[in-house]
Amino acid sequence: MTTPHSSPAVRLEELHILLVDDDSSFLDFVEAILKAFGVRKITRASSGLEVYQFFRGQPAVVDCIVSDFSMAEGNGLQLLQAMRTGNVPNVRPDVPFVLLTMSGDEATVRAAMQLDVSSYLVKPVTPVKIKEAIVKARTRSFSLDVERYKRLAIPVS
Repeated sequence: MTTPHSSPAVRLEELHILLVDDDSSFLDFVEAILKAFGVRKITRASSGLEVYQFFRGQPAVVDCIVSDFSMAEGNGLQLLQAMRTGNVPNVRPDVPFVLLTMSGDEATVRAAMQLDVSSYLVKPVTPVKIKEAIVKARTRSFSLDVERYKRLAIPVS
């Protein structure tokens, strides 16, 4: 199944972005950047568990997830794997997903690519890089391979 996510032009102001990071000051920083680009609907979560509870509690359309890799309760790759394998209720397994990390560690990058991450950014990030990553995530297409995603061993921070 090939999954295109948008028309050629991505209109950021029309997107619902879910930010996931256990560092509230970083969430504030990214939220301010998104608002400066016109994004009006932003949801914040501090962990994968909080994301799971968000989707379980209310079906919501999220157009892109921007998640940190390293968090106190699980990591961004575990969240991406749960998304891609359909283990998060009320969210499409092909949701555009941007992974942020402090390191370009080879195992992390490889696992992210095998999980069909939509875009990958190494911190520190700039407003332009965040915008480009979201646009790339929204326009990237891929074929879901749930069985491969399930078999993948995820590196822990």
